[in-house]
Parts: sequence; C-alpha cells; structure tokens
Amino acid sequence: MSEPLAEDFTRENGKRTVALNEIVVRKPWRGSGVAWQLHEAWLSQRDEERVTLLVNPAAGEGAVQAVYEAWGYRKVGEQQPFPDSPLFTTMVRPVRGT
Repeated sequence: MSEPLAEDFTRENGKRTVALNEIVVRKPWRGSGVAWQLHEAWLSQRDEERVTLLVNPAAGEGAVQAVYEAWGYRKVGEQQPFPDSPLFTTMVRPVRGT
C-alpha cells in the first residue's frame, strides 16, 4: 500500500478476505450483465467476510473502476505491486451484498 492502513483493517485470520484476480468477458457478451453474474455466482460460494481487488484506474478511461464501484466496491488505497507496474486502486466490498 502506498499509505499504511489501520491494523484492524489489515488483520487477517486466513478466512477474512478473498482476492479477485480477473474477470474477463468476451466482447459479444460485454455489457450484458455476464460479468456481474459470474462475480456474484463466485462470491456466493465463498465463506470470507470481504473481497478485495486491484484495478488500474486508467483502464477503460476509468470505466472499469466505475463498474466495480457500482458493484459495491470502495477504494481503500493504492498500491504498486511491482516497480514497473501502474499504480493500482485497491478496492474492497463485503462478500455478501453490496
């Protein structure tokens, strides 16, 4: 994280947080709700309290981050996982509901 988060926020017990790596939908199905359905179906099988992801804020000229915000994610900070990677927005939401 570019700025430290509170210890109670980052404390993990092995079952608190699951990380989402990628959702990719082929062009013919984009905008049809398929990504949302896949996302929610995956989360419905999870026992964790919350889900986190990284998003490039420049992706889709901000549209990708806006989609995640519409799905209930909120920005909690920024991080650059590798020296040559972009600065990603770190987002979190509860596993159940938005």
